[in-house]
Amino acid sequence: MSSGLIETTRDRILDAALGLIERDQGGAVSMGAIAKAAGLSRQALYLTFADKADLYIALVRRVDESRGVPMERAKVEEAADGETALHALIDMQARLNPTLGPIANAMDMLRRQDPDAERAWQDRLEARMQLCRIVAGLLEREGRLRKGLDQATAAEMIWTVTSLRTWDDLVTHSGWSADAYRAHLTDLLGGWLASRDSQAD
Repeated sequence: MSSGLIETTRDRILDAALGLIERDQGGAVSMGAIAKAAGLSRQALYLTFADKADLYIALVRRVDESRGVPMERAKVEEAADGETALHALIDMQARLNPTLGPIANAMDMLRRQDPDAERAWQDRLEARMQLCRIVAGLLEREGRLRKGLDQATAAEMIWTVTSLRTWDDLVTHSGWSADAYRAHLTDLLGGWLASRDSQAD
């Protein structure tokens, strides 16, 4: 089987899985249903993906790639300093959450009843936590974290404040604009993380 055909089969499966998840809005999705939607046998499905968790992880990463997440992650990873990295992370959430939100919310509901979806969800959360650790690490190395605040706690705070749940609370439910979200979260995290000496600078 050619690599092109393998990729085509993989795409068909992922497209079918995404369609079912979006349609059912968090309802249980079986491998049989995915195979049927893709026009494949269950055997063909398992020849492409080891199990449902493998499929879900690939699906979440594919959705991220299609929305430009790798490019946005690179802005954080390659930032020259902690402040720039923090701004890049908040900006990434402000610009990508409107398009990533629907599938992320569907996966959030699905994971509550499907252990395989939970594994994919945790994989995505860990990827975002890695960015928060990068930001916190830069700030710590620069001596810009407030006294008594360690890198791990700073990363957890950044991770929580920039979560999709916070976005939903402030933008979806409270009516904030993306610009207001960006500005207020930047002020909040910048003011809380930074030492008084760095703020005076």
